[in-house]
Amino acid sequence: MTLSFHGRSVSLIVATATLLAATPPAAALARPAPPPASSVPSPAGAGSPFARPAGPGAGEVITLITGDRVTVTPAATTVAGPDGEPVGARVTTAGGDTFVVPDRAAPYLAAGVLDRRLFNVSLLLRDGYRDQLPLIVAYRDAPAARRSGSPLDGSTEVRALPSVRGSAVTTDADRAGDLWASLTEGGAAARTTTPERAPGARQLAHGVEKVWLDGRIRAALADTTAQIGAPGVWAGGNTAEGVDVAVLDTGVDADHPDLAGQIESSVSFVPGEDVTDRNGHGTHVASTIAGTGAASDGRERGVAPGADLQVGKVLNNGGGGQESWAVAGMEWAALDRGAKVISMSLGGSPTDGTDPMSAAVNRLSAETGALFVIAAGNDGPWQTTVGTPGAADAALTVGAVDAADAIADFSSRGPRLADRALKPEITAPGVGVLAARSQFDNGGTGAYRAMNGTSMATPHVAGAAALLAAEHTGWTGGQLKDALVSTAAETPGIPPYEGGSGRVDIARTTAATVFATGTAYLGIHPRGGRAERPVTYTNLGTTDVTLGLTLDAPGVPEGLLSLSAPSVTVPAGGTATVTVTADLSRTTAKGSWTARVAAGGLADTVIGVSTEEQPRHLVITSTGRDGEPMAGEITLLREGDPAGHYLAYLTGGTLDVLVPEGRYSVWMWGEVEGVNGPHSRGVALVTAPDVVVTGNTAITLDASRTQRVDAITPRTSADAVLRLDYHRKIGDANAVTDAFVIDNFYDSMWVTPGETVPDGEMSVTARWRKTEPVLRIAHDGDWFDDLHVLPGSALPPAGSRHLNAVFAGSGDAAGFAAVDARRKIAVVRRGDIDAQVEAAEAAGAAMLLIVNDEPGRYFDGTSRTPVAVASVTRDAGERLIAALGRAAGSLRVVSDPVTDYTYDLVRHWDTTVPASVTYRPAERELARVDSDFRNAPDDQAYEYRYDLNPHLTTGVGFAAPPVRSGRFRTDWVTVQDGVRWISEVNNRSSGQWGASTAYRAGTTVGEQWFGAIVRPRITDFVRMPHRTGNRLRAEIIGWGDSGAAHSGLYVPGVVDWSTTVYQGGTVVDGTPGGYLDTGAELSPARLPYRMVVATERDPAADPYSVTTRTAWDFVSGAADTRHQLPLIQLDYAVDTGLDRRAARNTTLTVTPSHLPGGPATSSIGSVTVAVSYDDGRTWTEQRVRRTAAGWTTELRAPAGAEAVTIRAGARDAHGNAVEQTITRAFGLR
Repeated sequence: MTLSFHGRSVSLIVATATLLAATPPAAALARPAPPPASSVPSPAGAGSPFARPAGPGAGEVITLITGDRVTVTPAATTVAGPDGEPVGARVTTAGGDTFVVPDRAAPYLAAGVLDRRLFNVSLLLRDGYRDQLPLIVAYRDAPAARRSGSPLDGSTEVRALPSVRGSAVTTDADRAGDLWASLTEGGAAARTTTPERAPGARQLAHGVEKVWLDGRIRAALADTTAQIGAPGVWAGGNTAEGVDVAVLDTGVDADHPDLAGQIESSVSFVPGEDVTDRNGHGTHVASTIAGTGAASDGRERGVAPGADLQVGKVLNNGGGGQESWAVAGMEWAALDRGAKVISMSLGGSPTDGTDPMSAAVNRLSAETGALFVIAAGNDGPWQTTVGTPGAADAALTVGAVDAADAIADFSSRGPRLADRALKPEITAPGVGVLAARSQFDNGGTGAYRAMNGTSMATPHVAGAAALLAAEHTGWTGGQLKDALVSTAAETPGIPPYEGGSGRVDIARTTAATVFATGTAYLGIHPRGGRAERPVTYTNLGTTDVTLGLTLDAPGVPEGLLSLSAPSVTVPAGGTATVTVTADLSRTTAKGSWTARVAAGGLADTVIGVSTEEQPRHLVITSTGRDGEPMAGEITLLREGDPAGHYLAYLTGGTLDVLVPEGRYSVWMWGEVEGVNGPHSRGVALVTAPDVVVTGNTAITLDASRTQRVDAITPRTSADAVLRLDYHRKIGDANAVTDAFVIDNFYDSMWVTPGETVPDGEMSVTARWRKTEPVLRIAHDGDWFDDLHVLPGSALPPAGSRHLNAVFAGSGDAAGFAAVDARRKIAVVRRGDIDAQVEAAEAAGAAMLLIVNDEPGRYFDGTSRTPVAVASVTRDAGERLIAALGRAAGSLRVVSDPVTDYTYDLVRHWDTTVPASVTYRPAERELARVDSDFRNAPDDQAYEYRYDLNPHLTTGVGFAAPPVRSGRFRTDWVTVQDGVRWISEVNNRSSGQWGASTAYRAGTTVGEQWFGAIVRPRITDFVRMPHRTGNRLRAEIIGWGDSGAAHSGLYVPGVVDWSTTVYQGGTVVDGTPGGYLDTGAELSPARLPYRMVVATERDPAADPYSVTTRTAWDFVSGAADTRHQLPLIQLDYAVDTGLDRRAARNTTLTVTPSHLPGGPATSSIGSVTVAVSYDDGRTWTEQRVRRTAAGWTTELRAPAGAEAVTIRAGARDAHGNAVEQTITRAFGLR
């Protein structure tokens, strides 16, 4: 069996890899549990040792469907498990979005049973899915859906969605792990375990076929009715009376005069909102269909004023919604209300028409005969931008034209994504459309307003369909669609992939007696093939009609398209068929072609066909370091493919993939034997960076050629974090950066050396965080290199000692009863860790050493334990057990619970990976960073240092254990061209990050976190304060402390913040926060302004920097483009201890600077400093002197003073100034 990449469903596809029948099983490669990535435990106590603070200070937090949590800050993306523990994951950047796929989800994602969007953290953040995750759960068949009965554990069912054989459900941050356990049938353990890497592991439990993100959808935004011929139809007495038309939109203003008596029923599918249209979009659409024109003496009538409206509110008052709301509305309209025409001026992202909304359109159309008229979208003029549900086969998808029948620039274009099918099918007026204005719409005044969009075009076609349905009451939606499309007014110069068959012409349609198939797409095929498609003609007349057929195919290669006959006779009241044939041997090009079959001026059919490269078998064989089949994740990147990259999952040694001809880069993250024996595990990056497929091709990904990527440090250290990145760009088109965050289940990284590429980009990056070991154990002089301290474990007192060891079997009560474990190390085989810890504590054991009996390192749980708990891998552990069986054993134990040094190391290789990938830096080759943490004594900090390089512009991180307050630590950091570092530290009330820094070898840098002199600080992580036209905008939401150029954010509620702008003595505008967008128009003249930011925080929470006031003076006038405000920023330096208190006689340095992009800092020529020792009641003006660091002043505090309040100011030569007051900026000793 093979895997085909043909017909992909989304722009970034997940495809199912199938195991060949001859492939041996991979059970031996199954991974039982994901361990943590850090071997550094935190002090004993209650709760998870990795529990991190939440809120803006800690970044934006997204909870994935697996329960894993992704934290996104301005500096980096960090991945952690449900309880904050480290987990393995791939962090991939492609197409501008970042995808985070935890190890536990990879097999399911590769199998196609999880929507890729569930792991697109960029999309999840854009759409606001932080606290809740809405999902659509589709079942394999209707019985499975019925058997499901109650919602899956960890979820709440919102509504059933029969049209997609599924349900809309929600989960939240606290329950997502339980939902994942239910979906994977892992029980509670699935919160911390990865499914076995075997074929059956790729199927979801409880009959679930696939889980989709319930994605966001949005509204697709008397002359126009005449433009489509409606008045001529009315003149014949047809106003669509009695035809039910459903409008699924933002609701309706039922009190509008034009809609009085037009609405037969209405219902809202938006939680917490009634059907009233407080947006305006739905009212505009409804009146375009069936408005009476009562508010304009009948002038502004809709297309079908006699129709009965069924209004379903599926978009909220903001104009947005969720896919499940739309599907529920579609089911209500088609099944409950029996609407003949369903108008949907809304849409989501482009798809290939197999997504849940498109599937619902197709199924409901077939079951009920309804016609869904759907907006193409407003993402033009780009190709392949027709969104769901307009991508559905059965949908009549509508583009927009202006009054001159020219395509609107905003109108979404085809072809459909992936299979290049013909979309849209028709156009209608969508520019400057005048229709009813909801009384709740702030966009204008009066009864009507003009709007633009395919949203406005769609109701024109829906109204036309209602008029046609009134003429032909027994017709199905498919017949209505073909009639409207085949009789549309041709719009010369607009290709079918932009405007379909033409602009709707209802006068022509209702007058016609001959119709044809509207569009006939012959599909996408390899070059050299052949395809056929019938075109059917219908004659409603009473006499036979002979139609001369003309194939108009400009730009189509000669002989590529042909008709089976030059004419066709259609019997009275009957049908006749001709065949369109595509002979793809007539072209050597890859592309899409369209043509028009004209039937004597009575009906037209648009024809389409596409070619692709000949599909070929790409057979990928994988081999591990031990020569056995290797399991893992395979990525294929294809040159010039706009769909991005493809993911497959290999559970054995061979994969047969059917791919188009072309040039590929292939890489695999394989699970291989580690460095601690046959049962240890490592991760290998095996690459075939340049594979040209012109025929059936076989490649081998051979991990036996890999070399270990290792770092050996000057001081003894243990791996806390491992990460391996692969970056590849083929030619000048595609680029993917794939970062694998490796958890501590694995003990090593491996890479293929020597691979080169002829062009494009290729690089490999290895990242280590290595720390001073908190625990080391040796037996007979040999240290256990694979020792892993469980998170939350207590630790022995600091120092070196020898402890006797005993083997207590499985570690249960019986095992401990058989030995004397008091004050000894109890060695046990893996079992129920809670019971083992309890038994060890009861027996008085000094330590519990667990021998894993499965591959890899052992990890279970993150709770704090009263005794020290560590594990070793199977091979080393079994040797120890055997030794203890022969004689009593003594183990040397070295404990250092406080980590005094850390190595942050990285190696970045461009173009090729050298034969030797062992990194042995000397301390003189590194930079030394002396870090101290000055957070409050009862507050733990969470710290990480992120590496950046030209291909990794946002850091990728890992959950790390907390750092106690009042700590010094020495960090050694790699120095390499192109590598920069950013540090980030969070506590429960705020977060800080440093500037992007390239260190110099052999230098020492001091860095203080949560230091003194905290005040607002403008950071380049947000937009600089600026003026555009006569409006001023500022985002002064960050803060800084003394010393290094740190910026930070507070958790909401910690600080009261206000921003006010003055012109002279007059308040121009103000806001109770740091975000300012002046609603009032400023004078265009150049005038002086003052912007004041004031902050206040509870002194009980922190006794220093309790209030601040910063006043910026600047001159500003109207600007045609965005003009940055010339603000001056002040930074401070003072020598304080870890308690943020300084000596009574100390030096204060003030460093003024202009913001990046502003005037030159050299223009600042005046700095003043005043200090107060009584919280601002009295002030002392200080003498300042200019130094290389800034302006310096000497402080002499009087006896009894407890703190220093600062008032500093600066002015430049252009008249810009700042004055900043910080109450109790720092303390005094």
